[in-house]
Amino acid sequence: MANATVATFPGRGIIWQRMKGNGTEAKNLGWGTSATTASANANVNLFAPATESRTAGTSTIITTTQLGDTYQVTGTIVCASSGKTITEVGLFDTTTLSGTSSLSASLTAGATTMTLAANIGPTTGNYYAQVNNETILVTGANSTTLTIARGALGTTSTTQASASVVTSGGDGGAGGWTTGQTAAFGAAQGGDIFIHADFAGIALNVNDSIAFTITDTLT
Repeated sequence: MANATVATFPGRGIIWQRMKGNGTEAKNLGWGTSATTASANANVNLFAPATESRTAGTSTIITTTQLGDTYQVTGTIVCASSGKTITEVGLFDTTTLSGTSSLSASLTAGATTMTLAANIGPTTGNYYAQVNNETILVTGANSTTLTIARGALGTTSTTQASASVVTSGGDGGAGGWTTGQTAAFGAAQGGDIFIHADFAGIALNVNDSIAFTITDTLT
């Protein structure tokens, strides 16, 4: 049972883009290992993606309460490398993994630059990044040094510890919705997250797997 399961703000952008005949179906499952909980609408990625490739799930339209009110994706991910504890899962519009790194130094709540152990996105900036529960807008970058706007998409700017995981994320094609934000982040950069859920840790050994069923119901 998930602690929290949410349709993200980028996910809503995906829906409207699909209505316009654009974009790619968000049916690819990826999982993560973060101790961070409380998935939220403002999330632009998993809190700490694992290294396993995303799995293309099988999507169907089903009836939960009213005719055809639920989008459902089923799929299985296999633990391909060392054993790990899985705590989160997401649906994405591409199988390509997002850029993932970590903070080289802690951030104060008011910091406007951050330094990473490795580059996670384009050097031109204007893309989102996930650092624990905070969404950050990257407005400029010079390799691993990023200029940032804190507390994006209604999240709270807070102190972030050194070595915290940082992941890049897209906007679901809603370019211009937030000042300085560009159009969709792009499949090559890991695309957009549609649904994010976190749950009590499930310990896995190599070749263990989890079968997921994820639903989104219109009400």
